Amino acid sequence: MAARTARMWAAGTTATALLAVSLVAAGTTAGAETAKPRPRPTATATPTAEVRHGQTTLYTTNVDTLLNFYRDALGFEVLFRLPETGPALFGTVRLGTDYYITFTTYDTVKQATGIPGIGRTRIHQSEVAVLTPDVDALFARAKRAGAKILMAPKNQPWGERSAYVADPEGNFVQISTHTEG
Repeated sequence: MAARTARMWAAGTTATALLAVSLVAAGTTAGAETAKPRPRPTATATPTAEVRHGQTTLYTTNVDTLLNFYRDALGFEVLFRLPETGPALFGTVRLGTDYYITFTTYDTVKQATGIPGIGRTRIHQSEVAVLTPDVDALFARAKRAGAKILMAPKNQPWGERSAYVADPEGNFVQISTHTEG
């Protein structure tokens, strides 16, 4: 029983670390720092590609459903889908110039890693945070796109206006902005 509890704690901690992310959807947020992409070292004098220093990956039963949700509800751009036709196994979206989320199926991760216990759960203890200058407008867009509403926009005592929705897989998405100057 202790080993099972330790595995569950480790899985929850890992998921929390992977999903505790935020971004600037438009404009700037005071005090926010973003890493500038660094060029990849190359052996030849070819143009350098954009380098990412990390990204969140969300597991799903249907990659296309999440690609479409993050595009339609939250304004992300779909960058990549694998394979190009048929059921997607992997996909990437981007918001702005430096915030990426990837999606892959539970089965793809299980097959690629051999890690036991990967699968959909009823408990979500992490969130994706989307920072935007207009919480109400982005919340309305997400609602029109079919997001499950968890909390309507409201001012928080710590100086933010925030709302919560859930994506089609049940992942929590916080829509937030800093309200104090």
